[in-house]
Amino acid sequence: MYFAFGEDDIVLILDFPDPASMAASSLIVKASGALRSRATPLLTLDEIDEAARRKVAFRAPGT
Repeated sequence: MYFAFGEDDIVLILDFPDPASMAASSLIVKASGALRSRATPLLTLDEIDEAARRKVAFRAPGT
């Protein structure tokens, strides 16, 4: 946990077993209205390497 100045007062780095666990926890916290939060997923180097190898079909709008 880190305290911060600016838009965010506290920054927490949490480790969940998988994205669905994080989403479930986030939904419960936000539904309670106890606090405002936002999640920023952090990716490992291996995950970025895997993403870079994947082929994605993309066509820009208007082309």
